[in-house]
Amino acid sequence: MFKFFKFLFYSIISLLLIFSLLILTLSQFGLETKRFNNLIVNHVKNYNQNLNLEIKKVKVFLSLDDLTSPKIRISTKNPILISDKKKIKLKNVDAKIDIRSYFKDNFIIEEFEFKTKNNKIRDLISIAALEQPSFIIYNMFLKDGYVSINSSLKFDENGKISDYKFEGQIKDAKIKYSEKYNFGNVNFDFTYKQNEISIKKTNFSYKKIKFLSDEIIITQGSDGKKKITGNIVTKKNTINSKLIKDIFEKDLNFINDQDITFKTKNKFSFTVHKKKIKALEYSSKIDLNNIILNPETNSLKNYFSNYNNTVSLKNNLIELKYVNKNLYIEGKSEYSFDTSFDEIVYKINKQNNSYDFITILGFNNNPIKIKSINYSKKINKKSILKIDGRYHKNKFKLKEITYTEDQNFLKINDLNLNSNFKIADLKRITVDYLNDNNKKNEFTIKKILLGAQSNNHYRLSGSSFDSYNLINDILLSDSDKNFFDNFNSKDEILLSINLNKVFLYEESAAKNLLGKLKIRNNKVHNLTLKAEFEKNGKFKLDVKTLKNKKKITSFYSDNAEPFVKHYNFIKGFKGGKIDFYSVSENNLSNSTLNIFNFKVKEMPALTKLLSLASLQGIADLMTGEGIRFDEFEMNFNNKNKLMTIDEIYALGPALSILMSGYIESDKLISLRGTMVPATTINRIIGKIKILGDILVGNQKGEGVFGVSFKIKGPPKKLKTTVNPIKTLTPRFITRTLEKAKKQK
Repeated sequence: MFKFFKFLFYSIISLLLIFSLLILTLSQFGLETKRFNNLIVNHVKNYNQNLNLEIKKVKVFLSLDDLTSPKIRISTKNPILISDKKKIKLKNVDAKIDIRSYFKDNFIIEEFEFKTKNNKIRDLISIAALEQPSFIIYNMFLKDGYVSINSSLKFDENGKISDYKFEGQIKDAKIKYSEKYNFGNVNFDFTYKQNEISIKKTNFSYKKIKFLSDEIIITQGSDGKKKITGNIVTKKNTINSKLIKDIFEKDLNFINDQDITFKTKNKFSFTVHKKKIKALEYSSKIDLNNIILNPETNSLKNYFSNYNNTVSLKNNLIELKYVNKNLYIEGKSEYSFDTSFDEIVYKINKQNNSYDFITILGFNNNPIKIKSINYSKKINKKSILKIDGRYHKNKFKLKEITYTEDQNFLKINDLNLNSNFKIADLKRITVDYLNDNNKKNEFTIKKILLGAQSNNHYRLSGSSFDSYNLINDILLSDSDKNFFDNFNSKDEILLSINLNKVFLYEESAAKNLLGKLKIRNNKVHNLTLKAEFEKNGKFKLDVKTLKNKKKITSFYSDNAEPFVKHYNFIKGFKGGKIDFYSVSENNLSNSTLNIFNFKVKEMPALTKLLSLASLQGIADLMTGEGIRFDEFEMNFNNKNKLMTIDEIYALGPALSILMSGYIESDKLISLRGTMVPATTINRIIGKIKILGDILVGNQKGEGVFGVSFKIKGPPKKLKTTVNPIKTLTPRFITRTLEKAKKQK
């Protein structure tokens, strides 16, 4: 009996050892069999009838991962998945089967795993499209590249996929969305599981620009929406500017042909639903080294003498943020018009179709010259311009413009510009600066509000204003439209004026300037100005537009010097009173100018004329003490840029002149007339003393009544001819007698 139990004991132990060894062998080394070949092939065919799987060897392993529910793992190496002529090479295929179903001869695959070798992406997509036809669209864009995949699928008791996970790697892919969008060298790792795709370690190139991405995640919501989040980085790249023009499909002529170096960091998220992108959010940081621009404008030359048709930008740092359809931009750069750089800082907030912006420009190293207000700033003098405003539907609303430089200050509040960049509204301008004439300008232009209603009534008031440039513009320009062309032509502007002191010319000044100005259609409609000179006298200017659209302008001043001296060809003008009257209609003006009791020291054209006429004594007076005239009268008309002079008559103790002609602005001057020394006039009207030795021809028989002359040519190349005359024209005698009668 003992021997029986001993035999039984050893038999059980042996069986246990054999069973354990068998389990160990099955779990570690497996058992090769063909029993499961058809099972795996049929399972693939059940997935799709167009698929076939070539299997060479199959091994069965016992899985001990879960001892309470042991599984059989079926594994095969180097199988080939076939669809039509396309083949996918696999490293291995593994399937787990519940061991109980094995003994029941009712195989149920619970898990299915496979690993592929590197295969062509297009082949893999073609096979995947057998089950998901929408995948085939990707083959329209994918031209080259390879993919390897590790996958795991889990099935329920009915053989349906309950869970899955795909991991893989894309290498050397090429994506061609269109002729314009062509991406190369696409490489990334990916994980695809239920409701989520994760793409990592991405790098690709687009038109020689290299892009990198740490992670891009695509999640599928229960509502059918896909959410994509991720980041894209561009390391330092150097490209030609032609590429930028190509990307944006714009001429961008303001960008020179040049190499541009930059790098970026970008984060983004958005949802896709029914082929539409929604809830787009992104942020970008752009580091742009240098770029040269050629703005299509010459207006900068009016303010910056060192502007040479180029703007250089360097060290450009730009941050963009797009949230809830709003775009935020912050940036700073260094800019230059030559070789000296200053800083610009800006913020832009785009909401719907509106752009709110703040820009701060430094002008430390760039000179500024604004001729219209006679202001300049030298290099290496700190100044800052700040602009705070909004752009909406081709209109600018500038909340504040502030310029500061040492003690100089300019501030504009609530300036509105229309689509043509004309002034539509303005609340206030505050000016406090010392100009290039060393004159203080301290005044405000303020909109006057009547009750709760806003209108176009403004008030100009202040302690001092240098009107030198303004007078120059009025006297020397062709049309008053130039001055107010920046205003909205549809608006009527009313301006009340009250200035304590107004500088007219050098040390000449007036006080208590009062006036009213009405501007209509960018032109002066009505104007009344009056002021007192600091050294006695006054001046007054009136402009009236009648109902028949005739415009009448009258100007009187007890002191002509501050106004006549603005004409550079007249030097040493002294004394005098001025009286001007003009009537204009249909772009034609007829005017009369009178100046009384004045002296002229130097007029180059007249001096040359006197010298050619051998009236050297009078010519010497012109460059010495000066020649005095009792009266100067000029009758002329203007049409467009042509001035027709009907008559100029100047009468003085030493000389009288009668002439006429025309002046075509900046092109041609043509004048002719008669010039008679006082000796001849004395014989005629017995009014003026003989000047004796100052006149050439004092010997008997050598004298002449006067000279006729012609002056003709471009303004800078005038040609003068002179002919002696012994008989005065009746017109000259008549005009001289008329003047003599008026003076009695």
